[in-house]
Amino acid sequence: MKCTYCSSNIKKGTGIMYVHKIGTVSYFCSGRCYKNAILVKRKQNRMAVKKVERKAV
Repeated sequence: MKCTYCSSNIKKGTGIMYVHKIGTVSYFCSGRCYKNAILVKRKQNRMAVKKVERKAV
C-alpha cells in the first residue's frame, strides 16, 4: 500500500486508515501525513514532501 499524502510504502499492519463520510478510504504512513492531509487540510506536494533517511552512528 502507498501513503495517500506522501506516496511512500506502508508496511503491512502499520499506518492509519481514514474513511471519509462519502466512503472513500485514505491510507497514511504516519501521524504527520494524517495531520497534514486531514486536520490541517494541506494539499500534497510530491516534490516538497520527502522522508529523511537517518544513518546509524
